[in-house]
Amino acid sequence: MPPIDILILSNGPGELTTWVRPVVKALRQNMGYDRQQLRISLVLSPCPNASGREVEIAQAYPEIDRIQSAQSFFPFLLWGKTAENWDWRSHGVVVFLGGDQIYPVIIGKRLGYQIVVYGEWETRWHRWVDRFGVMQPELADRVPSQHRHKVTVVGDLMADLGDGEWGVGIEGVRSEG
Repeated sequence: MPPIDILILSNGPGELTTWVRPVVKALRQNMGYDRQQLRISLVLSPCPNASGREVEIAQAYPEIDRIQSAQSFFPFLLWGKTAENWDWRSHGVVVFLGGDQIYPVIIGKRLGYQIVVYGEWETRWHRWVDRFGVMQPELADRVPSQHRHKVTVVGDLMADLGDGEWGVGIEGVRSEG
């Protein structure tokens, strides 16, 4: 497998502790600790429930290689420019774990990365998202039939991650560039 980037989009302290933390742990356990092969970046988006300590919280997760604060989010969303001028590999995945579900679509299409969205209560942008991991089977049933093949029930990321299929969609990473 070529070197890949996993870009996680998230927003508030709750998402960081209940979704991001178990996902990055599972990704490293399942895909390895070689940062030359797998680089995990976290980009935070603005959140009305933000504590202002989100970067500090994320820095406590050794599985994450790079972190960008919410204050620098919109230049990245609109123009693809991170505060520290990050480079991006030709292969990667954007993983949505909180915020607005349009964000991974915009960013993933710009980077040419696959787009994986975790849906706790709803899923959107079905045509443009490559894979969905959802909490409940009922949520999968509400997805339009022509996109249902993209959905995998992964359960509650905080409670069920060890038993679920997280990482779905990441094993077949591709580049469209």
